[in-house]
Amino acid sequence: MQQPPNYDSLSSGRMPRIFWVMVSVSTLLAVAIILFLVLRGIQDGRIQSVAQRRQQIAILLQQAVDLRSDNNPREALIRYQEVLKLDGENDEAIAGIGELLDAPLTAAPEAVVTPTPTPTPELPAPTATSLNSLEGVWADARALYNAGRWADAIARLLQVRATDQGFESAQVEEMLYTAYVSLGTEKSNSGSLEEAVNLFDKALALRPDAVETRTLRDVTAEYVDALTYLYADWPKVIELLEDLYQRNPNYRDVRQRLQDAHVEYADSLSRQNDWCAATQEYAAAIAVQNGPGLADKQSQAQLLCDTAPTPSAEDGTAVTQTGTPQPDVTGTPVAPAAPAAPAAPVTGGLGVGRILYSAQDLVNGQERVFAQPVTASVKPVVVVEDAAQPDLRSDGQRLVFRSTRGDQRGLGSFDPATGLRLRFTNFAEDSLSSWNPDGNRIAFASNREGDRRWRIYAAWADGNDSGTELGFGQEPEWHPSADLIVYRGCDNQGNGCGLWTMNSGGGDRLPLTSVPGDAHPVWSPDGRFVVFMSQERDGNWELYRVEVESGAIIRLTNSPAIDGIPAVSPDGSRIVFLSNRDGAWKLWIKPFAGGAEQPLAGLGGDVGNWMEQKLQWVR
Repeated sequence: MQQPPNYDSLSSGRMPRIFWVMVSVSTLLAVAIILFLVLRGIQDGRIQSVAQRRQQIAILLQQAVDLRSDNNPREALIRYQEVLKLDGENDEAIAGIGELLDAPLTAAPEAVVTPTPTPTPELPAPTATSLNSLEGVWADARALYNAGRWADAIARLLQVRATDQGFESAQVEEMLYTAYVSLGTEKSNSGSLEEAVNLFDKALALRPDAVETRTLRDVTAEYVDALTYLYADWPKVIELLEDLYQRNPNYRDVRQRLQDAHVEYADSLSRQNDWCAATQEYAAAIAVQNGPGLADKQSQAQLLCDTAPTPSAEDGTAVTQTGTPQPDVTGTPVAPAAPAAPAAPVTGGLGVGRILYSAQDLVNGQERVFAQPVTASVKPVVVVEDAAQPDLRSDGQRLVFRSTRGDQRGLGSFDPATGLRLRFTNFAEDSLSSWNPDGNRIAFASNREGDRRWRIYAAWADGNDSGTELGFGQEPEWHPSADLIVYRGCDNQGNGCGLWTMNSGGGDRLPLTSVPGDAHPVWSPDGRFVVFMSQERDGNWELYRVEVESGAIIRLTNSPAIDGIPAVSPDGSRIVFLSNRDGAWKLWIKPFAGGAEQPLAGLGGDVGNWMEQKLQWVR
């Protein structure tokens, strides 16, 4: 029987069917890849376009604020109009236009088309005139005041004052004082404590002898100070909270905070085998209010205190007895530091570049960012005023900082080449920002929420982003070349505190060290090491270095004074840090691989709270 022709064979010269199937699949795959790349390119272009637009909006808004400060409302109005062309629902531009139109102008402005706000029946609207008279503004101020719209009332009252100092001066002052106190109380109740202190200060400027307001202001400020020192200086936290507790034991959560502080300090002392002092702290915690497990901790610490050996080493190190039971408190092993060498010049000199830091003016208390050349005989220069905690982008074109300017609290930036100053966030509590490798995002810490717990945020550096929360933690520092952030924090249950790492989305969290007192981490330029400071490892603030891959830690400094706030030079050869080891705060430099320290220079003002400082070594 004759077999049918086999078209899958090559005998007839035809290509096999599988060949054409493979060709078809390859063609479809190539088309899919091309479509993916095209769509990806479109998406990247859109993202870049959105980022550029947001940055342009931020620049225009900042220019409008500056023009209003320079008493140039017409140009400010034009900037706000340009913002609305880019973002027709921008709240800041709409509010700015409304304020400008309500204020007296030298001439009627050009017609402006703005979105009509939804009317609120119970709240009075400003007088509908193009050029408000003083009487009209005064009427608005009283209506807003009576409605309890304190911020708007303050703005109108200040407008009355600016127009005519003598107009109803006694009543204006009375209303301003009450509005400041009332708004400050609202801010305090909502957890915006630093804003509350600022408002109380303004009220006290009008009435310095107002005892109740001063007491309220001092209590709030002391609470804020106590939270600032959390995990950094437990004795200071306890001192502040105890004073606050004696003043007003029912203020916020001061009782719980004080108990927690005693327990944390006791745990820290236990990790240092200082059992007798730990016993006292556990007892103090119980005296405030007892809690689960505290009595057991106190008894265990008392037992170890009674059996602990006396110091026998020349340096005061106690000899540990074999078989002595230890509480379940762990820490990362640390290689001991060599004895401090006599001060001598660093091999090869101090290095090159500039050290950025901030200091307060000794006369008016103004915070300023300085650049100290790495040359001992050269004085520092002021980079930007009303700023602290500087961090310069890797290209040197933009400096991000914590703004201390009254009308721009939060995080801001400064462009050294143009003098442009932008505002990134609006929360006074936002601090210690750090650039990502691409220079378009920042990580920062804040206790802006009502519970006052420190959280880490990431935000686009375009002036229009309050940040995305990444989780609890403090003092974030972005890796110089990777999507990795080192920070001070704990696990999800609040245990395992120390230094941790995570990605920019808040995931892939891994512990780096296991001592809660480890603080202010900074990367080496190659990302192999993290330098940090700690008080809990050796009972004094010293510098340490951890190798990221192995976890090995060595101690870098050994001084009875404070050594802290490290930064690494751009070439990775040296470390600069802050120290008061000769009685005054100075910048000191030390070789990264070890060796003698050498003082660089004193500061250009008062250091303030040294633990809120940030240093950066730039080219």
